[in-house]
Amino acid sequence: MICIEIRANIISYNKNISFTIMIKGGRSNMKKMIQTVLLQLISLVLLTIANPATASEWPMFRANPLRTGTIETKNANSKVTLSGEKDWSLKISHSIQSSPAIYENAIIFGSDDGYIYSLDAKNKNLNWSFYAENWVVSSPSILDGKVFVGSYNGKMYCLDAKTGRMIWQFTTHNSISSSPSVDDETVYFGSHDGFVYAVNIKTGWQKWRLKTERPVQGSPSIANGVVYIGNNEGKLFAIDSTSGKLLWRAIVGGEIKSAPSISDGLLYFTSQDGKLYCAKIKHQAVIWSYDSKAQIETSPLIQNNKVIFGNIGGWVTALDAKSGKVLWKYKANEAVYSSPAGINGNIIFGTNDNSLICLDDNGKFIWSTPLDGNITTAPAVAENRIIVTSTDGKVTSIK
Repeated sequence: MICIEIRANIISYNKNISFTIMIKGGRSNMKKMIQTVLLQLISLVLLTIANPATASEWPMFRANPLRTGTIETKNANSKVTLSGEKDWSLKISHSIQSSPAIYENAIIFGSDDGYIYSLDAKNKNLNWSFYAENWVVSSPSILDGKVFVGSYNGKMYCLDAKTGRMIWQFTTHNSISSSPSVDDETVYFGSHDGFVYAVNIKTGWQKWRLKTERPVQGSPSIANGVVYIGNNEGKLFAIDSTSGKLLWRAIVGGEIKSAPSISDGLLYFTSQDGKLYCAKIKHQAVIWSYDSKAQIETSPLIQNNKVIFGNIGGWVTALDAKSGKVLWKYKANEAVYSSPAGINGNIIFGTNDNSLICLDDNGKFIWSTPLDGNITTAPAVAENRIIVTSTDGKVTSIK
């Protein structure tokens, strides 16, 4: 008698999904046993991917560890319900530079007043606040009821998502503006001290750190056991997520303060040199770039085989994700520092003329919602609402 057992743990859209497959049989049907195991494993993975548990959540900067900036929803009427109408707005502080996350009906974000806040998404009531001693421009990442977010005091915090109680804190040697990413065991982030850190999410103990020589204000992406992150010297690092070993790097002409986006074996990242770069992960090399002619602060959106980003010249550009060919361009009235978010083919971003704008998949204008401050943060999009923070210190819910 032979027993085959496979235990697996999948992180899909910020949910831990564990399962065990066990099949017993004799040597004579070994081939059939293996085929059965593989088919069940593939089916489970496809089911997990096809049915993201966070269609009503946006648990981290750019929505997921791949930083694609988009979610799919089960609600076919989402395009109609997201009409740009203000639901509510709440003044929190003098300025907010932290992009919000949405987790179990809570909006979680940091503020320039040094606090991390949790609000009820429906009625804007305060759930809790936590004092982080200095500016919080890092955007929270949330996994299994824990909030991970950095502060300009040089600390990475782990908080209870329900209560705001501190579980642990980890101290670096300089400010943290990097928005962390998490997998099932580790939180990854950069610091202005020039290091990329990996910290155990349960204990808060350092697993490894990698020296990059310059401040790391960029935010990490994770795919297939590799962490991708840029620094202020224009270097993009690919790091083994387990050991912290440098696997390869790309060098470009400007600071990388955004988060790379990953799709179909390709890595997309922007730089302050005004270019968007596409690297083929398998070849560990940049295969094409596009010059937008103006500084880029935004992280790219990957949606419907397009790469979409904005620049400080006010241009939002969509490129073919494979070839880099320009598909369309949209000119906003002012600079675009806000990384675009995608939902059901629509593209949502803020501008420096106090507007939140929605375009369709072809770059055609749908609606614009005026706010009272510049929108330099990335919108968080759930199935029935958009949450956006702005430089006037307000949080706004839009339906």
